[in-house]
This record gives sequence, structure tokens and C-alpha cells, in this order.
Amino acid sequence: MVSSISQRSLEAFRCVMRAGTVSAAADEMAISQPAVSRLIRDLEERLQLPLFSRRGGRVVATREAHELWTEVERSFVGLGQIERAATQIRQGYRATLTIAAAPAIAQSALPGVIAMLSQERPEFRAEFLSMTTLPVVRQVALRQCQVGFGIPTRHKHEVDVVGSGSVPFRFIGPPGHPLGTRDIVREEDLAGVDFVGFVDSTMSGRAFDRVFAKMRRPPVQKMKSYLSHIVSALVMRGLGVGIVDAFTARDHMRMGGVMRPVEIPDRFEYSIIKPHGDKLSPEALALVDGFERYVRDYQDD
Repeated sequence: MVSSISQRSLEAFRCVMRAGTVSAAADEMAISQPAVSRLIRDLEERLQLPLFSRRGGRVVATREAHELWTEVERSFVGLGQIERAATQIRQGYRATLTIAAAPAIAQSALPGVIAMLSQERPEFRAEFLSMTTLPVVRQVALRQCQVGFGIPTRHKHEVDVVGSGSVPFRFIGPPGHPLGTRDIVREEDLAGVDFVGFVDSTMSGRAFDRVFAKMRRPPVQKMKSYLSHIVSALVMRGLGVGIVDAFTARDHMRMGGVMRPVEIPDRFEYSIIKPHGDKLSPEALALVDGFERYVRDYQDD
């Protein structure tokens, strides 16, 4: 059965799964939407599996599609790597390292680490992807990335943890906020204030909810986000104050916002992972070492 499946049908399946819509997949493949739909129907007929259903004009992946997705991605990993290598060779260079990282680390810490490594190792080149933690684990587990940075994970049979640590959370406020004059922002200082928090599905959101649940007068959570940089952006626009990881907090301060230490028992934890059973390349080892050196500056800023 597998040998009769066209490569084009599998490519259409990957594009729809990745993009979420037939129209976006059609744009990516540079073909018409009906052509993408025909390729998907052909794949469903050959596999005898329902892959997508339609709800409100949108396609929704079935349980079978999500199970198939992992296997299809594995099959494309080797081909994708060969194609990327050929392109890089034609252009006269090779990317020496592929990195996946969660947004809080990707947007703040890692650019500084990579800039530092580029000065120390002029030959250092990398492909750098930003995504949430579970996709980071998947990219590393499928060996599409050699090293990943995210929140702690329990996928011990899929990836190996090669490093872990934590940095403090910090209070952030808009420019000129009165709490910016405090040596440390305490829980009672947040009583009743407008607050920009994290959604409950995040570790930070759950940690702050535990703290606020013990307060007689907790802050008023007017807005919530999944991403720390969106929290920072909302705070900068005067929608409330917030608490974010030290990486994001320092970026917030560079943009003119207020950053202060905050009295909160939790810390922002991270882990560094690699494919299960693989050895880190010299470039990956240099990146891990550089990240650990870089993070020391955030421990008590």
C-alpha cells in the first residue's frame, strides 16, 4: 500500500497539517485549492483512513491524521536534511547546527548566546526555530533539530536532557509605574492592581494562580496570554502590570519599561534536550556551554 502513495499526496497532507487550512497549503505548494483537496482525497482512499473533516468551512484533522503525522514526518526527515545540505553546499556554506527553542528563550536569551558564539567561532552557523515546548520536543525527537530549549519535559524515552536550570521571575510595569521605585515588589503591593497574566495551560499561569489564591485581595487579571513577550507588550501599553521570566523582563526594561525583583517563590525553569541516544556535536556542546554562561548573568539581576 505504501509504495502506491504519491509523494505529492503526502506533501499535501503535511502542508495542510502544518498550515491548518487548504488555502494556506495551496499557497505553500503553489497549486490550486481543488488540487490540494484532490491529493488529500486520493491519500485518504489509498490509506482507507479519514484524515480531515469539515467544520464551519474549515478542515479539522482527525485522530487518525495526528497519528499518521508523526510517521510521515519521520519519513521526510532524511530527505529534508539532504535537500537542505545540497542547498547549503551550492551556496557555499553548511548550517552546522539546528536549534529549536520555546519563545521566552528564543526571543531573548538565545540571540545573545548565538551572537557571542559567532564572535568566538566565526565558522558557527545555525538554523534557528521558535515554537512551544511540545513541538520543540517533537522536532528534537524526530532529529529535525540537534538541540532544543524549553520548559522541563518528561519525554525521557524520546529525548535526553543535557542541561537544566532556572532564572528568577521579575515584576514588569509600564514606563514610570510607581512600583518601579521599590527595591522589591511584594505580594501585598499587587493587591487589587490590574494584572496581565498567563493562560492557565502554562506553567507560569498555574504558578501565579497558586500564589494569588492565597492572597486576601489578589490582583485583577484583566488580560492573559500564552507568550511572555505578549504579556510585556500589553504591559507597555498600560493594560496592567505583569510577572515574567528574567529574560523577557530585561528586554522589557530595554524598551523603557519598569523591571523590579518580585517576592514570589517560583522560578522560571528550563531544560536543554537532544535526540535520545545521540551525542552532541562540538557546535551543540559550544551552544549549551555558551547558554549556561550567558544565563549566569540573569540569576540575580
